[in-house]
Amino acid sequence: MTLTNKKANCAVDIDRISDLPCNVIDGILKHLNVEELVCTSLLSRKWRYVWNTVPQLVFSENFFSRFEDVDDPSPEICRIISEVLLQHNGSIYSFTLDIPPVSNILITAEYYNKWILFLSRKGIKELALSNYGIFCDKMPSHVFSCQELTHFWLSGFNVSVLPNFCGLKNLLELHLHNNTYEFGALETLISGCPSLKELNIELVGDMKSICLKKAKNLIDLRLTVNQKSVSGLIKSLPNIQRLTLETYCDKTFYADIIPPSQLISLKYLKFNCVNLDERGELLYIVSVLKSASNLVELDIESDTLDGEHEPYQLEELERNSYCFSQLQTVNISIGTVDFKHAMSLIRFILANFSSLKTLAFKVGFPREKLDPTAVLSIFQDLLSMKRASQRACVEFTRGDIDVQYVILPSGFEYKQKLTF
Repeated sequence: MTLTNKKANCAVDIDRISDLPCNVIDGILKHLNVEELVCTSLLSRKWRYVWNTVPQLVFSENFFSRFEDVDDPSPEICRIISEVLLQHNGSIYSFTLDIPPVSNILITAEYYNKWILFLSRKGIKELALSNYGIFCDKMPSHVFSCQELTHFWLSGFNVSVLPNFCGLKNLLELHLHNNTYEFGALETLISGCPSLKELNIELVGDMKSICLKKAKNLIDLRLTVNQKSVSGLIKSLPNIQRLTLETYCDKTFYADIIPPSQLISLKYLKFNCVNLDERGELLYIVSVLKSASNLVELDIESDTLDGEHEPYQLEELERNSYCFSQLQTVNISIGTVDFKHAMSLIRFILANFSSLKTLAFKVGFPREKLDPTAVLSIFQDLLSMKRASQRACVEFTRGDIDVQYVILPSGFEYKQKLTF
């Protein structure tokens, strides 16, 4: 045997992974899905039972993809998940079950409840249940047994609350998407979470109203509304500091969802898919700016693409002069060549916010060719606008050629990103 071969054999016998510190091994294992975790048992005798003490278990697309060609995969899926849980010997702090949109996967409420009851005895803190397969009409009731739960994601279920519901006292974050709700269930659930700080919710169908009065610690709300009837939708909103509003439904206006008077404590506000060509929407944004005296950052993304609305004059913005002191950062992004109404809003902001540091304005998409005359008009208007803050920097970005103009009170410069 040559010296080279001896060195090669010695290298094979060295188990460098097993000699790593425990915290490093744990850091590696937490990023593996369940199938990969179980396979580590084949590495060596030392690794045979390492997987069944990992506190995070994830059943997601990688796991379910292996059953794509199986006619009825549900029994086998349920068997594997049950077996993995039963063989686990340690605490389980995080559990994710994310069923992809495959029509032939059906997990009954019986299995959900059995698994979650098991997890409740394992100290579960983070639980994510997403069912985009065959719709399951029942939310697992044993979720309410998970009293140590701090983070909860639920998608694709009918939400109901047991009559003897005592709340989830430790819950900090709640994410609800693509669900339906029994009458009063949503308010009861939220009211039973006194420690709740972050709520991310999508409303579909015909939800009448939501009272969040008892969620006194709620500071971060992300609300997606996909229903037409929204008048008075949010009532008794607590003093939240961060708000993101989003809707993809035509003729659904933000002004009807939350009145400006409920947003006086905001520090961050984002509007997704707002139509700045709607006079009422633009005036609503201005009303919020006048009410939210603590607002520091404003993000606006407009989805107006047609440019068919007739331009209108915003006399309300021109008649009065206001002096606001907190707003520092504004980001406005529009995908339309009709920029006149966005420019009216920018003119108002620049003229009235003395603490403004940065206003970023992006027009157009990468494949949308902008009219050079329109670009020149925008640039000239931005350069001539009156500013309440002499340190305000205006960043105008063309989305079509990725050019940014930086406009300061003393002059301007432009930057172009080169891609290869």
